[in-house]
Amino acid sequence: MTKTYSIILAAGKGTRMKSDVIKVLHQVSGKPMIGHIVDLLQEMSIEEVVVVVGHKSEQLEEYLGEDIQYARQEKQLGTAHAVMQAEAMLKRKMGTTLVLMGDTPLITKETITALMEEHHRKNAAATILTTEMNPPTGYGRIIRNEQREVIKIVEEKDATNEEKGITEINTGIYCFNNEKLFQALSEVNNNNKQKEYYLTDVIGILRSQGNLISAYQSFDS
Repeated sequence: MTKTYSIILAAGKGTRMKSDVIKVLHQVSGKPMIGHIVDLLQEMSIEEVVVVVGHKSEQLEEYLGEDIQYARQEKQLGTAHAVMQAEAMLKRKMGTTLVLMGDTPLITKETITALMEEHHRKNAAATILTTEMNPPTGYGRIIRNEQREVIKIVEEKDATNEEKGITEINTGIYCFNNEKLFQALSEVNNNNKQKEYYLTDVIGILRSQGNLISAYQSFDS
């Protein structure tokens, strides 16, 4: 059976929260946001959970405890850079890696299971959890070709006017072939308006190498 790993991105400062508590530790339904995600992954018996920490990491480590693995992102240089911090723990392992953001507490076991089933059914290098949003302001757009195949994700700040009109958006949750993920990460650059290393660029890199990219579109959480 294929082993499954998970990387939770939780290094951001969450400056818009205007709080001394980091964003992922703010409570939703009586529990810190990241607590819902970790509990879900443990319920699904994910083999290894790696949390990428950065700003005020001691708050997260105190809450989550010693049963979680931590990767440290000293400088916030983008989502691809964040995932790279888990390289020492996961790079040489075979299996599937689930990547989630630490501020998505309402994601359900049913949605994650469906995403993973789609990934394995198609034997994809990467599978993106997408949804429809109108207006799609602020989100990366899913770019498909005439055959409806996913070819890349474009962040809004780098999108053309035509691409900005696309309403299928990236939720920031993915399944990856673990080996292919870390191989593609080594090719990501920061040639974009934000000067950041985007995890979304991994999709285009994998596609350009002839790999299958799939998408599971959710209409609920």
